[in-house]
Amino acid sequence: MKVSAKNRPGRHRANWRQTARDTAFGVSFALLVHALGVGLLWLGSLNWEPRREIAPPAFTLVDAAPFIEARRREQLAVEQQREADQRLEQVRREEARRQRELELQHQDEQQQQQAERERQNVLEQQRQQQLVREREQQQALEAQQQRQVQRELDQQRRTAEQQRLRELEQLRQQREQASREREEQERRLAELAEQRQRQQQQHQAEQQAERLRLAREQAEAEQREAGLRDEYVSTIAELVARNWIRPPTTHSGVRCAVRVVQIPGGEIIDQAIASPCNADEITKRSILSAVERAGVLPYRGYEDVFEREIVFNFRYDG
Repeated sequence: MKVSAKNRPGRHRANWRQTARDTAFGVSFALLVHALGVGLLWLGSLNWEPRREIAPPAFTLVDAAPFIEARRREQLAVEQQREADQRLEQVRREEARRQRELELQHQDEQQQQQAERERQNVLEQQRQQQLVREREQQQALEAQQQRQVQRELDQQRRTAEQQRLRELEQLRQQREQASREREEQERRLAELAEQRQRQQQQHQAEQQAERLRLAREQAEAEQREAGLRDEYVSTIAELVARNWIRPPTTHSGVRCAVRVVQIPGGEIIDQAIASPCNADEITKRSILSAVERAGVLPYRGYEDVFEREIVFNFRYDG
């Protein structure tokens, strides 16, 4: 068995005291042996006779160290055995104390468990009783609520029936009012339709008269414009013809379409021979030269029929 650290200084002091006792015992034993030898010498001198030769006593010196060491070992073994017995006894007492404590603890735990079981049983009984009371209260409350709900439902049905009757009466009155309003509206609509029909017929007659007037005016304008445009184109053709210099290769019966591009004011910016044209190339170039010499086409008085691009027919009959 292991010795705790707190017992080691005591053991060292015990060993030291044992060693000191053994040393003192050895010294005392040696002194005793020497004293015994001296005593024996003194006793021998008391019977000394000169004539007799007495052999001197022989002394044997004994080494006490082995006895001292054996004694010390014996005492040390006894001390160690006593300490081992003490430790064993202490362990036994400690184990017995621990066993008693465990038994007491076990008894306490059993008592606590028993008390806890009894307490749980009491709590369970109280809980069951509380559940019964709560169930009874819940049932009573549900019954009361059901009665209250039934009363409210009855009241709601009565209120709904009264409301339905009022709504039916209101609906009947509204239908009667709507019927009267519909009849009045139909009468007004008939009057409005008749009035609208008269107005529409009058408007259609006015529109027809206006369309006829506009058509006459447009026809007159188109006629005037067509005459003005024909006059405009003829004036351009005549102006080009006055500026044309006939080449020797030109024959009678020349017919050429000429395209002229101008800007407001009559200034020519482009000219070209278009189709059809039966003139030769020299005659075509001479016609274009006549357009260039004209320079500016008639504009004043022809603003309404002005066109950016004009195509006219150049004619030469000889």
